[in-house]
Amino acid sequence: MNAPFKSLVATLLVSALSACASNNGKEPSLKEGARDAGHAVGTAAREVGQGVKKAGKTVGEAAKEGGRAFRDAVKGED
Repeated sequence: MNAPFKSLVATLLVSALSACASNNGKEPSLKEGARDAGHAVGTAAREVGQGVKKAGKTVGEAAKEGGRAFRDAVKGED
């Protein structure tokens, strides 16, 4: 399993457990359940998006450095 997927699963599980614990033993309404599920999915999606953003920045920086090295090699500079 990849890291973003593990993060998504963990976040959904924690959110579901906390939603169940906050009801003090009473069954949640459909509206409350939908809200809690939406919150959990949104939180997980945000966390996964932040991880992808970091990975994208790293790839971009590596590509930039590779381009500079190629340019310098073509020009004959070291």
